[in-house]
Amino acid sequence: MELIACLSNKKVFDDVDSGCFDAFYLGQPYCLKYEGNFLAELDDLAVVVDALHRRGKKAYLTTPAIPKGKDLPRVREAIATAAAAGIDGVEAHDVGVFRFLRTEFPEVRAHVGNFANVYNERSAAVYRRLGAARIVPSHELTGEELSIIASLEGVEFERPVHGPLPLGMAYACLLRRGDNGDKLGPCRQQCSDDYSLELEGWRMRSVGTSLLMGAEYCLLEHLAGLIAAGVNSVRLETYFDRAEKIDVLGKVYRAALERAVDGKGPGIEEVVAVSQLAVSGLCNGWHFGRSGRDYVSAGDACV
Repeated sequence: MELIACLSNKKVFDDVDSGCFDAFYLGQPYCLKYEGNFLAELDDLAVVVDALHRRGKKAYLTTPAIPKGKDLPRVREAIATAAAAGIDGVEAHDVGVFRFLRTEFPEVRAHVGNFANVYNERSAAVYRRLGAARIVPSHELTGEELSIIASLEGVEFERPVHGPLPLGMAYACLLRRGDNGDKLGPCRQQCSDDYSLELEGWRMRSVGTSLLMGAEYCLLEHLAGLIAAGVNSVRLETYFDRAEKIDVLGKVYRAALERAVDGKGPGIEEVVAVSQLAVSGLCNGWHFGRSGRDYVSAGDACV
């Protein structure tokens, strides 16, 4: 079972402890303008891919969730830079990006990302036939639905297991809309701050182009079930996290994965550790067919 974290820029990479992880997704799929985004800072991208390989880690590149035509030359250049650096895989969320990834860079392993909206095994089979090496099915699937898709042979499957999942996406940044209505103001990296929307007990975080869950998605207590379902790798959604938090999550999930492989659940100290990092609590999303805000423990207790 491969443990992966997501890094948006070199600034976070320089501070993070990579020891507990097997691989990293490099780049920020929410916005190309995000400060230091590996998709725009190509010199940084090449340096970090090399650095990870020297540490015995795999490096993957993610691409924009919603690329428009004007973005494709930049995306192609980022993929070309990553391929030249020996990238271990490139994640495509968009069908057009997936197409030129397979036609122009056939030597690069193609991952199909969560924003591609793969909801069933037949969609997964189509991507497998087109050359996908790994698929991240929609995070809205329940655990039972995930196990059906993951039974498909000949392709790897990945599941996000921690972090604020996106509830929707837009191309234009809402944080840049001021008093001028539809006119976008300058980018001041407002998405780096924790902007939240709260109403009657509901809390969501705005990152400009997306709304994220207020509570942190967490499958820490259910890793053994993912292994049994045939999931090959698990991802921590850490695009907006500081290195200190990524380090703690890495240690906790590495220990929990080792216990899960032995058929054991996480220790109480591991559950407490991730709970203390979650300002608005934990949830399981839709993994158990609940509302998305509930947290179901290994003992099926809702807290």
